[in-house]
Order: sequence, then C-alpha cells, then structure tokens
Amino acid sequence: MSPSLRWPLYVLPVATVAVIGLALVTGGAARPTRVARIWGGPTTGARVSLRAEVFDLIEERAAVHEAPVSRGQISVELHAPAFDAARSLPLDDEGGAEISFEPPEGARPLELRIAQAGSELARGRIELAAEPWARAARRRGGWATTYAGAFEVRVAPARGALAVPFEEELLVAVTRDGAPAQNLTVAASGTGARISPRERLTDANGRCSFRIAPEEHAVNVTFDVNGGVQASFALPIVPGAMRAVKDGDALVIEAPVPRDIAYFAVVTPTERWFGGRATLRPAANGQSSARVPLPPLGAGPHFAVVSSELDLRSAAAVGWPLEPAADGEPERTFDAVEALLLDGRPRALHREARRRTRVRWILGAFSAAALAVELLLLAAFTRRSDRALDAHLEGAGVNLEDASRLAPKRSPAVAVALIAVALGFLIVALIGVLRVE
Repeated sequence: MSPSLRWPLYVLPVATVAVIGLALVTGGAARPTRVARIWGGPTTGARVSLRAEVFDLIEERAAVHEAPVSRGQISVELHAPAFDAARSLPLDDEGGAEISFEPPEGARPLELRIAQAGSELARGRIELAAEPWARAARRRGGWATTYAGAFEVRVAPARGALAVPFEEELLVAVTRDGAPAQNLTVAASGTGARISPRERLTDANGRCSFRIAPEEHAVNVTFDVNGGVQASFALPIVPGAMRAVKDGDALVIEAPVPRDIAYFAVVTPTERWFGGRATLRPAANGQSSARVPLPPLGAGPHFAVVSSELDLRSAAAVGWPLEPAADGEPERTFDAVEALLLDGRPRALHREARRRTRVRWILGAFSAAALAVELLLLAAFTRRSDRALDAHLEGAGVNLEDASRLAPKRSPAVAVALIAVALGFLIVALIGVLRVE
C-alpha cells in the first residue's frame, strides 16, 4: 500500500468522528438563552409602570426550564415619537426589576428594548388600553340583602372581601318601608368568626358597623333586629388570601401563614401605579408581614393587589381598597392582573433553532465532503494497487491468463467496500445531525 494514500484513508474517518463529537459538545449542544418578559398594566395613560422578568432558558431532555437571573443590571430603552428614555436597573433575587416611565401625551406607540451586557433580551411594541385591562379584573364585595319581617337588612364587608384571620369592618344597613330604620338595636352573633361589639344602634341612615375576624372559611352571621327579628347571612371568605392595608406612608402586606415572598401591585381602575416583590418576615402570632414604602399617590381610588404569584393571577389574589369610599358605601375589590406586554422567549427560541439548523447543515456538509474524499481516495488506492500488481506480475514473466487467475479483478469487492464506507459515514453524520438538540 502506498504510504501517500494509506494515512489519509485511516485519518479521515477518525477526523470526521472527532469533528462531529466536538461539534456535539460545543456548537451543537444546548445553550442557556437569556431572555426577558415584560409585565404591567395599561400603557395609554400618563404613567407606564412595568415589571421586567429576566431568566435563562435551559433545555434538558426535550424540556425547557426557566432559571431566574439574580445578578447584574439591565438597560431599558423606551422609544416613542418625540420621546426617548433609558434606565439602568438592578435585578432582584428572582430576576425582576420595576420600570416606570411618564411619556408625554400623544407619544405613542411605545417601543421597548431590554438588554444586558450588550445582548438584547427583548424588543417590541407594548400596547394595552385601560378598558380591557379593567374589564378583566375580578371584583368582589357589595351588598348582600335579605328580609326579616318588615325590615330589609343589607350586609357588606367595608373593603369588599374577608380573609382568615384578618379583622375587617362589616357594614349593616336596615330599612323599613324603604326608609332608613333609625335607633334600632342590632345584635350580631355568628359561627366561624369573632364579632365585636355584640350590639349596635343604627344611625340616622339606618346603618351601623361591626368588626369581624373570620376563623374559618365558612362563616355564618345572624343579626337580631329590634329584639326579635333575625336576618342570617353566609359571608364569602377568600381562602388563603393575603391582606394589604395602607398605614401612613407605607403599605402593610400580611400573610395568614409563614411565607417568604409576596407579589403586589398598587393600581387604579385606569393604570398600574407601581408594584414589586415584598420579603415577608415572621410574626409572633404565626403570620408574616412586610412594610413597603408608598410614594405619594395621585387621585384615587387606589387598590393594592397582593398574590403569591408573579402575575397576580392566583385564585387568592385580592385587590384591597386603600382608601374608604367618600360616600360611606362599601368598597369592592379590584383584583387586577399583570398583563404580559412583551415576551422575548419566542424570538430567542427562534434564534436558537436557526443556530442549530446552521450547525446541522455544517455537519452534514462536512460529512458529505469527507465521504466524497474518502471514496475518491479508496478508488484511487485500489487502481494504484491494481496497476502495481499488474506491473509486478508482468515483470515476473507471468502471462495475461495466469495473471488474471492469480490476481482477479476486484471491482465487486471494491464496490462493497465503497458501500460499507458510505454507510459508515452516513451513520456517523446522522448521529451528529440528530444529536444536535
């Protein structure tokens, strides 16, 4: 065998396997892809309040996992006609950052770009009108009505909802023949809750109030009106709800059980004011709470939506009113959710898929080129070997008939060898292409 052709025949298959193996652990391997999502409320008002969520997409065993990025900063750019703004914001422990802009009226549409260390994480238009956002918000509370003799009795939580074990004000209104029933004694009793005081007198509007602290998720309250007429109510309780109250210039968030984190957003019916992630601390009574500084709030009403979920979409999420109603009527909750305004994940997955497609094409092209070279080398080596053997036999004085008998033509064997080599390269190439995840 000619040394000039022997070593490429041996080296090329080994080099092909090595190159494909290297590609599988480098360019063909799954890579963490860093992306961002933008949550928030309406973008049509004077204030645009958003929350960025930055995470790495990690693919393992055909499943995609999200790992929060809890380090570094992100740069945020907002572009609109005649308006440009930029922010540099640190990420919290869950890869979140609060963003706030006040674009001038008419500066629409809004284009948002999120980047980190020069790498773009999300880009696109953010657009959400206040009306559909408010329409999607769940509302709890309002008057419940029943009749007891000649009296119409109405009951409502003052802040729209009740949750174990938090004490809230419970409003009672009594009318007789359509007119407020004044100076009536209303005695309250119930099961599944603590009620204080035990009795009240109705005022000039036929109203009084009690303090109620649910102890169970099924609460029944009975009101004895004017010493003989009774009206009973089954009060709805929000299981597992956390509570939010305004205490001076702070928002107090309370959880009924020990908990580490709560998510919140302060909103009005037309905009998201601000939000974030509150770290709860355990209390002596087995609950947990946090105080969050409140910026000066504009015209209300304002609601604090608290939830165990980042998007505020849990069943126990409640948008607690932060101010009492001016007319003395009971408030209703405004359980607004965080809307997904921009998601960098689809573009990142598309970009990653294109990269892997390029890797597959490169591996396929390299394997095809290596196969072609290997086949040419094998054919050339076979022809050279045949010519050398024929020359040797001729020099030894062997006639043509004897030479054909001693050294028959190897065309069938060469064809089989070529097919075997082609199959070997094809298997290696398929393994490389298909293993690019």
